[in-house]
Amino acid sequence: LGNIYADEALWRTRVHPATPARRLTRRQADALGAAIRDVLRAAIEAQGTTLNDYRTVNGNVGAYRRHLAAYGHEGDPCPRCGATIERSVVGQRSSFSCPTCQPRPRRSRRRRADRAAAGAGRARPDAGEGE
Repeated sequence: LGNIYADEALWRTRVHPATPARRLTRRQADALGAAIRDVLRAAIEAQGTTLNDYRTVNGNVGAYRRHLAAYGHEGDPCPRCGATIERSVVGQRSSFSCPTCQPRPRRSRRRRADRAAAGAGRARPDAGEGE
C-alpha cells in the first residue's frame, strides 16, 4: 500500500501513522482493513491519484486527488475537526495526519522500562579511570 492511500485510510480510522501494528486493537485493525479497501476502491473508480505526472493508459489524470483528506495537505485544516494537518516522516517516507484526530501513540511502559534497563547496563566513558 502506498503512502497516499495508507495516509487516507489511517485518517479515516483516526490512527496515527507511527502507531505500531501490534498496538492496534482488533476493532482498529478491522476498521483499518475496511478503510483500506474503501480508499482503494474509490481511487480505482477515480482512475488513481495524479500529483505530478501520473497518467492513465488513456493519458487522463487520476481524479482521486480531490478526495484526499490528509495526504499532501500539510498546513491545511483537517476536514473533520479543523486542526492543522501535519507532515512527519515514518520509515523514511512522508506521512500526513491530523494531530487532534490521530494522536501520536504513546510509548508503552514496557518499552520505556526496556530502554531504561539497557541504558543502566552501559559503562560510563570514564569508568575505571582513576577509581
